[in-house]
Amino acid sequence: MSIANNEYKYYEVLGCNKDSTYDELKRAYHKLALIYHPDKAKSKKNNDNANETGGNLNNKKFTEIEEAWRVLSDKDLKTKYDAECRQAELEVDNLLIYDRINIKSMTVEDDVLSYPCRCGSNYLINSDEFTESIYIPCSECTFCIYLEK
Repeated sequence: MSIANNEYKYYEVLGCNKDSTYDELKRAYHKLALIYHPDKAKSKKNNDNANETGGNLNNKKFTEIEEAWRVLSDKDLKTKYDAECRQAELEVDNLLIYDRINIKSMTVEDDVLSYPCRCGSNYLINSDEFTESIYIPCSECTFCIYLEK
């Protein structure tokens, strides 16, 4: 799971919140699954060819719903997910973000990626440490950058 990118918003996908009970999550999942399931959506269409794009959107939405339910219905996965969400919230709350960049914006020298900070120092990371999006602190001040994968 990649919480830092906000890629996973499982509670939002199901239209619930973190305080929702298992039964509430289950009801929300079933309601959405009936709406977005590819077989159900196709049976409601009069002309499949005319609605091909909408069908693809329904398939994507259904996949998101299935993934959210898979994680939130499993007690251990839900606990881990909630902890990762909370950690991401704490990290973001305590960081002063100077910039959001991608790897193309960084300079590479001897397998070290660098990006200039406004304080005159640099944000540094070894290229082999960059496997997913990450916050990188400045080597001298309190600012960070968010390096997107």
